[in-house]
Amino acid sequence: MAVIDEDPIRRRGLRVVAALVSMTMALLVAGVTTTPATAVPVPQQDSFYQPPEGFETQELGTILRSREVQLAVLTVLPLSVRTWQLLYRSTDLFGQPTAAVSTVILPAGADPNRSRPLVSLQFYYDSASIACSPSFVLQQGAGLPGVEGIHSQSELIAIAALISQGWAISVPDYEGLDGHLAVAEEPGYMTLDGIRAAERFEPLGLDGANTPVALWGYSGGGMGSGWAAEMQPSYAPELNVKGAALGAPVSDVESLLHVNGSMFSSLIGIGVSSLYNAYPKFREATDQYLTPEGKALMNRTNSQCLPRNALTQMFTDYQRILTIPIAQYLALPEVREVFDATVLGKHTPTAPLFIYQGVLDEAVPIWTTDRLNQQWCADGASIVYKRDHLSEHLSLPSLGMADTFNWLKSRLAPDAPDQVGCRTENVVSMLADFNALLTQIEINLNATFGALGFPIGPRER
Repeated sequence: MAVIDEDPIRRRGLRVVAALVSMTMALLVAGVTTTPATAVPVPQQDSFYQPPEGFETQELGTILRSREVQLAVLTVLPLSVRTWQLLYRSTDLFGQPTAAVSTVILPAGADPNRSRPLVSLQFYYDSASIACSPSFVLQQGAGLPGVEGIHSQSELIAIAALISQGWAISVPDYEGLDGHLAVAEEPGYMTLDGIRAAERFEPLGLDGANTPVALWGYSGGGMGSGWAAEMQPSYAPELNVKGAALGAPVSDVESLLHVNGSMFSSLIGIGVSSLYNAYPKFREATDQYLTPEGKALMNRTNSQCLPRNALTQMFTDYQRILTIPIAQYLALPEVREVFDATVLGKHTPTAPLFIYQGVLDEAVPIWTTDRLNQQWCADGASIVYKRDHLSEHLSLPSLGMADTFNWLKSRLAPDAPDQVGCRTENVVSMLADFNALLTQIEINLNATFGALGFPIGPRER
């Protein structure tokens, strides 16, 4: 007599075991080969990143230039996906025309004649240098300059998860061509215009503005996703945004000052150097009180990616680079105006939200995310907010990934029910749920397959 197993969790566990066996067999019978890649130039020397003359008159999201590229793990091991870069028209923080680049991805086995959801994945690349942008550091052939942005390689796990569902992906350089980290509104504009460009790009085969869209980002990427969620109702109301997942979003840049002198102190140097570049009045006011050491630090920070800045500025006391007390510096009108402008929460997203934060987070204070959740909820947003009591800033991207991914799947499912109201959950760990644990195993398997050059995701042709 046949036994029909109706337990979905057990069936899913069997699929995980089968995937483990399949991967083991594949590694035994197949060798991992790499093809030597031609070195690609850094963005500062790559004409692709320069917008053509007259681009300012084009519509928002217009594709100005495109090319097919090869993604690779650590710039060496090629990923079996279809990938292009799009240079597109966008808007800067002062409302002026500018351009940005997005990396758009399809599963290797995707049929471009089939429509599919699009996920805009905002990396936490956290640098004022354009050479640290995802569009460069993920390319095969980026070499040692690309490897300097090695922390972005961790985001390939999320890419593998999204590709496994057959979804299209947009990874925007949401800091733009000038490395504007932590500025107001601009990251949202560039993320949303990257979605517009992806929807117009014929090789992706998307259904235009009808395409179901989700946003996802952690830390700096959560901040970029937060600005996109806030600006979408007014800036890109035609987009069909089904949800936005924000992990430890940096909703108040000034709150990062609490890490001064700690192992995370580089976040101050990175944020201030970016604001120093982006806002002329902020720069003029800061220059009056920077020591020579401080000016050298700003210049050095602007030319390096997050890992090097984190190592060289660990435990730095930034008081020593100012000639006045930090509190007095923050009270300067030109400085106060910028810090106030960069606080999330002034606009309320209309798309459903999933926010997650580690209670023990040493970098992004939990109170800032609590406050953001309260502000948005009070103004009618729909939010599932998970406060993880086990994780801190560096562990939550891994421990919270599966639960977040499951939420994204629920939002992008056909005929997904509306998410109504606000709900806050205090959990020991977002990975403690058995369903999330199974999902994490699947995600890790897909990421391993992808890193070894095997195609992942559905085969549609």
